[in-house]
This record gives sequence, structure tokens and C-alpha cells, in this order.
Amino acid sequence: MIKFVDPDRYRSMKATGKLPSPKGVAFSIIKLLQRDDYRVSELARLVQSDPAIAGRLLKFANAAAFGRTRPIVSLQRAIVALGSFRVRDLVIGLSVMHSHASGQCAEFDYAGFWGHSLATAIACQELAHFVQISSEELFTIGLLARVGELAMASLYPSEYALVLLAARERHRQLADLERESFNMDHYQLGATMLAEWGLPEMLIQAAYHHEQPDLAGFRDGSRVLTLTHSLNFARSLSEVCMAEEEARWSLLPGLLTRAARLGISGDALNDVVDRMVRRWREWGAMLQVRTQEMPPFAEILAASPPSLRVSSTSQEQNSKLASPRLQVQLVGIPQAELPTLIQQIETLGHQPTPVDHSPEGLKRALRQPAQIVIADMAMPGLKPAAFCRLLRQTSAGKESYALLLALPGSERLILEAIDAGADDVLVKPLSIQTLRVRLNTATRMLLLREEIQRERRGIMRSTDEFAVTHKRLLQEALTDPLTQLPNRRHGLDFLASEWAFAQSNGLPMACLLLDIDHFKRINDTHGHAAGDAVLRQLADLLKRTSRVEDLVFRYGGEEFAAVLPNASARAAAQIADRIRSVVEKYSFLWENQTIPVTLSIGVANLNGAEKDSQALIESADAALYQAKKSGRNRVVVAAG
Repeated sequence: MIKFVDPDRYRSMKATGKLPSPKGVAFSIIKLLQRDDYRVSELARLVQSDPAIAGRLLKFANAAAFGRTRPIVSLQRAIVALGSFRVRDLVIGLSVMHSHASGQCAEFDYAGFWGHSLATAIACQELAHFVQISSEELFTIGLLARVGELAMASLYPSEYALVLLAARERHRQLADLERESFNMDHYQLGATMLAEWGLPEMLIQAAYHHEQPDLAGFRDGSRVLTLTHSLNFARSLSEVCMAEEEARWSLLPGLLTRAARLGISGDALNDVVDRMVRRWREWGAMLQVRTQEMPPFAEILAASPPSLRVSSTSQEQNSKLASPRLQVQLVGIPQAELPTLIQQIETLGHQPTPVDHSPEGLKRALRQPAQIVIADMAMPGLKPAAFCRLLRQTSAGKESYALLLALPGSERLILEAIDAGADDVLVKPLSIQTLRVRLNTATRMLLLREEIQRERRGIMRSTDEFAVTHKRLLQEALTDPLTQLPNRRHGLDFLASEWAFAQSNGLPMACLLLDIDHFKRINDTHGHAAGDAVLRQLADLLKRTSRVEDLVFRYGGEEFAAVLPNASARAAAQIADRIRSVVEKYSFLWENQTIPVTLSIGVANLNGAEKDSQALIESADAALYQAKKSGRNRVVVAAG
């Protein structure tokens, strides 16, 4: 349940003029759509008055998610395609972004906030295919999900700076500190603002709960829970996009787990992330929002974690990380120093392999480096920094521990080598004690890297398994086990979504309720197993006789329902009568017996007067009752 800001307090906040709010065209669009008699042509004229917004809406309308073969060039057609209320929501988000690109709160990173928000919005759009929710709705709520934080920074710039600082330094939850300082948090303030701007309740619910979806109490399998988890995943992905390379790896386990909950895994996840990053950078350039480059996601997953510097270990840890016998490559070591170094390495229990400093020897060393590479910085023909960069370009070289040997007075070259990827540099002459310490450190580093890689592979494997299981459970939660049709929960959610879309865009739609005539007689005469067989055969028949865009679901018992998007009253009546006729002529079989089956069907068409989708199904139910009462095996259309 959402806890909104007290209305009197919110009015006082608005009176300060500091709250983020839609400006100009966006504000005019909100006012226009509050009227019952608005026209799409009026909305188009308003949008045309701002060329930047008009161009962005055309870009949205032509997005790949719509699957159109010809581009939309007319703004009015773009508005019809998107829907008036989605246009309003998109313009609100873009207006707030444009009007609040900077501010007075010293600790609030405005550029980072909008970079993160845009990444979340684009990531949400990429999820539309997986979660069956409009990509434009997802974009808007992704962009505005954190607007409460922006509002806090705008209302209380000095005080909020202290809260942000305390959250970072004391590692406390931001919302807890907000409630202590302001007696409200950014969830409440953001939800209150989104409600005032007229965004759909389901989007507001998702934004309010998206940081902790499992605590929201939403019904399993519901659209609002799926939307909330989608927003949670998108936020996690945006954090990966905005993070520095060193910090990115630690965010991956959480991202993979969230992806699994949505049934996204393997190559599908790679594609989603790479496409999202590409579009994020495109939109960032267009909207002048900060973004950054990111390598392909498959490379990020395959890369080693950031190097871990081992400062000290306990005896117990040392015993767990017992030193194995490792291969040590010796590159470019002067002949006079080589025998001593080989003897020292063998004494320490490792296997040295000398590599000469000829071009062929260096190429071989760089192509197939050992676990530990010891190279002399004075080797002829190759500068130390260049050697390190070449070594790190190969997958095996990235895993090697690179230890360089330097002459005294080589400080500049040492710094260059470290910056280029060397793990450590030792100044000659070497003592066996110094070499032992460095090789032990290298060994621990390699073991830790291997352990982290093993853990990452385990995470990936379990994530894929979780994704498959979650997808199966979600499918089971939304499917009737007997008929394998969508169940009542799934069907009513779909009806509500289509009803809202049709209402906001002035489109026709219809709902059918279908009931098997004298079904009790079938059970009494042939047994319940025969009744189940009839239900299964009827379900298959209904699937085959419905349109691609329709959803047929089991409403309960011997009742079925069908949602017919974009179906006129005449088309709905024709579809219903075709179904009735096909069922009447069909041979339902049970143990070599033919069971006659007929249907009574009630039809309800959207007339604009319904307060919600439930009213539509109630009208269909009333029409079904009339069909039964007037003799069965017939279609009755509800009075509209």
C-alpha cells in the first residue's frame, strides 16, 4: 500500500515553487487531457508547438517494439499509435528532465541522476517484450521512478546534502535517513507527484515498491508485480552501466538474479543489455544526458574480477590457500642472472621456463603466457609498458600474474609499467626472501582469482536454472491445468489492460462469456472424466477458432471467456455466432462415443460508460444469462 504525503503538507511544498513539475507544453497537455471532450487534433497542435518533443515522439512511435514495416511520419498518426495518455506520460518525463538538469544541492549528482534514470528508462523499454507491458509506459516510469529524490534535493538543498553524505559515509539506507530528517521519504514524495500528474496507478505502485519488490505484497503472477520486478531489474542494470569498471563486477550477481526472476538468461540477456546500452548512448547524445561507453556484456561476464591486493592472511587462510607448483615464465632475463633466478624459483617449489628475448621468443611468450610471468624491464627490443599492454590483450595474459624486474633508478619506467598492467615490480638485486614473498603473493592472487571465477560460473549456472524454473512456475501460475488455456487471473489482467488501452485511445473491443449448455447432464450421464475430456476438446476448438489477437481463457467450471481487442460490435457478434456454430457441429468424443455439445454466449461491447473492465464482463454475464433463459445454444448481445 502506498503512503502518500499529507495533502496539506504537499500543497505547502507546491506553494514554494521548488517542486519539480512539467512545464510549458507538458503542463498544457495535462490540462487538455483532463477534459472529457478533448480531440487528438488539439493534442497534435500542442505537441507541434515544441519541435524537440514532436521529434522525440515520432522516434518513439517508430521504435522497433511496434513491429511496423513503414515508418510513421505524421505526428497525428504517431499520437494515435502511442495513445493520448502515453503521449502525456512521455512528455511529462521529458519535460521534468529538461527543466531540472541542475540544481542547488551540493551532494546531489544531477548529471549522474539523469544518466541513471535514462538508462533505467531504456532498460525498461527493452523488457517490454518479456513482460508484455507497453514499452512507452515502461519508459516513462523508468525515467521518473526516482523523481522523489530529485524533489527532496530541490526542496531542501542544504539539509538533503547532509542526508546524502551521511548515507554514503555511514552506509545507512537513504530512506531511513530521509524519514528521520523530514518525516517522509522519497518513495512517498515521488508517488504523490506522479499521482498528481495523472500517471496510471499501476505505474505509481511499481515506482513506490521497485527498490524492494518482494515486500510489496503483490499477488504472484500479477502484472503489477511483473512491472515492479522489471523496474527493479532495469535499475540494477542502470547501476552497472553507470559504475566504473572496477566496481562493475561486484554488481553482476544481483543483476543476473533479477534477470532470472523475469525469465531472461543466457544469450537473451546479452542481447538485451547490448541493445539497451547502444540506445542509451544514442538517447543520451540526443537529450544531452551523461552516459559512458561499456564493452559487450558477454565480455564483462567473461572478464576476470578486479585484481585483489592481499595485505595479510591468517594461518587458517594460508593453510586453505596452500601453494601449488606453478609455471613461471622468465622473459628477457640476462644470461648472467638466469641460473641464480632459476635455482631460487625451483627452491621455492615452482617450475621456471626461460624464454629468450628474440622477436620469436617474445611472440611465443605473449601468445601462451604462463601463470606467472617474470620479465626484465631492460630486455632489448620491447619497452616494459608495451610488453604489459600486449600481455593483457589476450585472454590468457589477462589471467597471468606479471612481475617485472627493474634496475635502481627506474622510477619513471616502473610507474608506466604498473599503469600498463604490471602486478608488481621488484628492484634488483633480488634476495630469495623477497622473491618468496612476491611469489607467495602471486600464488594467493591466482588462487583467489580462480575461486572467484568458479563462483561466478556457479552463479551463472544457478541463474540459468533459476530463470528456467521461474519461467515455468510463472507459466503454471497463469495457466489452467486442465485445459492449458490462460486461467481466470491471467485473463482478467489481460482484459483490464486491453480495456484501459481501448478507453484511452477510443478503440473498440468486446468481451464474450461462453457457457456449455447442460454440462451437469454430461457429467451425470458419462462421468466426470468425460466432462473433463469435453472441456479439453472445447479449449482446443476455441483456440483454433479465435483470432490471433484474441485471448480465450477459462473463466471457471464450464465457463470460458474471450477478450476481443479492436473488435466492433458487429464483428464481436459474428465471431461469437461462428464459435457457437462450430461447436454445435463438432464431434466431441469420449470412449468412442459422440457427446453433443452446444454453447450459450453473452457478448458485451465497450461503450465508454463502463467504470472499469469488471463492468464489461458483468454486462457479458448478464447477456449470457439471457441466452440461457431464452433457450440456450444462442448468442445474446448486451444492450449498449
